Amino acid sequence: MTEFTEEELKHLGSVLKELKIKPKADTAADFKQWMTAYVAQMDKDDNSTVKTEPGTDTATPKITTAHHIPKVSCFSGDGSKQDTTYDLWRYEIDCLIREKYSEASIAQAIRRSLRGDAGKVAMRLGPEATVSQILEKMESVFGTVERGETIMQEFYSAIQGKNEDCMSWSCRLEEIYRKAVVKGVAKRDESNEKLRSKFWNGLHQWLRDITGYKFDKISDFDTLRKEVRLVEKEHKQRKLNQIWLFLRMNLQNQMI
Repeated sequence: MTEFTEEELKHLGSVLKELKIKPKADTAADFKQWMTAYVAQMDKDDNSTVKTEPGTDTATPKITTAHHIPKVSCFSGDGSKQDTTYDLWRYEIDCLIREKYSEASIAQAIRRSLRGDAGKVAMRLGPEATVSQILEKMESVFGTVERGETIMQEFYSAIQGKNEDCMSWSCRLEEIYRKAVVKGVAKRDESNEKLRSKFWNGLHQWLRDITGYKFDKISDFDTLRKEVRLVEKEHKQRKLNQIWLFLRMNLQNQMI
């Protein structure tokens, strides 16, 4: 029966670690069992076909009336995983204002969405508080308190994390820049070039090495992000294929 060499195990371990795949095995026998199941699953995935979901009827457009109370994500300010962040909650409210909902509808939507400490903040303002008064108070309690200069320093010093994919890196960078815009130390109309440049320069070195020509050619941040994500995905797929072939060949050798 053919066993893994030390060099093979070292190579396999590094590839599995890079792809964040953790074999469920404590012994050599367990690893062999996991390896067999993994290869079988890979074969199954290769032979599977994509099923097309049946079409659905077009949803009936929502009709907004003067008495309609829009639904807003719940916010309590306690930082729990079930709770939306203040920034997302505030964004939803700003969208309602832009969509021309009535003052009464927005105020009611806000009160219904608040829980815990956030709800108490609004309650202390009283039932007659306007939307502007509620938002001003919420901003003072839950809004960003970092200085604009500190946020910009964070933006320029940020880089892609060791275990962070390029999509997560780009979103984190966008969030930092958004805070800078709110603080008035960055301009929204300059965001494309600022984000495009910082996104690429903060990538892992291996990604920069193979996407430099894309950075020189593409002037739109979102388009560049999409192209880099594709490169990263193809790289991971090649690594997965290496594992699949390596494990399959080893299994075949053990059966001889």
